[in-house]
Amino acid sequence: MEDKNGLAPPALLDGCLVVEDQSVIRIDLEETLRGFGFRNVHGASTSEAAARIAANSEIRCAILDYELGCGTSVHVAEALVAKGIPAVFLTAYGTGVELPPSLAHLQVLAKPFSAELLERALRKALGGICEGSAGR
Repeated sequence: MEDKNGLAPPALLDGCLVVEDQSVIRIDLEETLRGFGFRNVHGASTSEAAARIAANSEIRCAILDYELGCGTSVHVAEALVAKGIPAVFLTAYGTGVELPPSLAHLQVLAKPFSAELLERALRKALGGICEGSAGR
C-alpha cells in the first residue's frame, strides 16, 4: 500500500493502536489513520484490550485516550514506551494532564483536534523522520 500523505515510510505504517473508550471517536480515529496510510489499525476501548492487542500484534505507534472511564491509559503507554513504541495521548481535559516522569516526553492533544494536528503529532512521535516529505 502506498503512503498517501508522506507521513512515514511504509514500514512504519504497518500497525497503529488506537485506545479510546468512546466508540464513535475511536472509529473516526481509525479511519483518519487509514487515510494517513496506516495499515492494520487496531482499536481498543479498555487498557486490558489494548494490552492484549499490543501483545499479539505488530504495533508501530499508538494513539491513547488518557481517560478511559474506569482508569487511565498510563499503564498501556508505559508498556509501549518500554518497547520503544511511540505514543500520543488524547484528552478532553486539556493539555495540562499530569503524566508520570517516564511519559513526560509524550505529546498530549486536547480534544477536539484537527486531522492536521494529529498528523503533526504523529510525525513528531515517529521521530520526524519524514518531515517535509508530504510534498504539499
